[in-house]
Amino acid sequence: MLYPNGSFDLTLTLLCGQCFRWKRSPSPEWFEGVAGGAFWRIRQDGPKILWECSSSWVRGSQPSDWISEYLNLGQDLAEFEAGFQDHPILAEPIRLLRGLRLMKQEPWECAVSYLFAQSLSVKVIRKALENFCNRFGEEVAGAPGHRAFPEPGLISRLNPADLRPFANNNRARAERIVKLARSQEAGVVSLPFLRTIDCDEARQALMALEGIGPKIADCILLFSLDHGSAFPLDRWVLRAMKEHFPSVRFLGRVGINPTPSQYPQMVKRARAAFGPWCGLASEYLFLYFRLLEDQGLQSELERYPAILPSPHRKKEKNVSFKVPKKL
Repeated sequence: MLYPNGSFDLTLTLLCGQCFRWKRSPSPEWFEGVAGGAFWRIRQDGPKILWECSSSWVRGSQPSDWISEYLNLGQDLAEFEAGFQDHPILAEPIRLLRGLRLMKQEPWECAVSYLFAQSLSVKVIRKALENFCNRFGEEVAGAPGHRAFPEPGLISRLNPADLRPFANNNRARAERIVKLARSQEAGVVSLPFLRTIDCDEARQALMALEGIGPKIADCILLFSLDHGSAFPLDRWVLRAMKEHFPSVRFLGRVGINPTPSQYPQMVKRARAAFGPWCGLASEYLFLYFRLLEDQGLQSELERYPAILPSPHRKKEKNVSFKVPKKL
């Protein structure tokens, strides 16, 4: 049994779209998934997190310690929630999505997952990764029928043509995943090392890899490499920026994907607005704006958003505020 530090919502955290291998079990109050090479069943009972694990050790740690770190239960969001409770952009997302946290995924799995994620819906990504793991992952000890995420050593030995049917039949996607695995195995790429360098420098390092643009790079940095100042600009977050930050107009016309010169400027604007909580703010905006248009997701998460007030009635200087410090 675990007790999160402050507000925590397991359903929002697991199903918001930052991770793709969790689902509700046949008993709907439980979630099940494979993480850290082990099979888990997890449920929330008020302030308590109950868990079951197929293994007595996970990546060299006690299961309780590993899952607590993975779910980021030690972070206290009280300052984030209080500091933005009257903010014109974040107040309503925080009210609706209180307890949503950034998970701490394993870098290799996160990177491959987001290579799968290009131009696909969350539902399709989940199915593609399920097929990928069922074909190439090792069976989890103590959990027959459940497969671990395939290790880079195995993927590096594949011909991309073998992987293509499991990469949504996308040849380029299959080639990029195999190349990333081979780079990992050859020591050319060390994803954990990127924790130790500046966020913008780490983004540039990831973008040097084939198939990784700034958005995917920021997803990897935010969800697996502890870079809280990463700000993934997908279409939902981009919509929030365009609607609620008039100053982005100086960047010129911003389409579905910001240009290489526009992207860092928009991240800079977000950091100025949200400070050290920039990455967490992006996930609240991402999920909130998805909910506005996805009634199926509203039902799944039991969250029904209100449309935010039009920001165009105010000048941007009237929505500025002092950014709270991060604990």
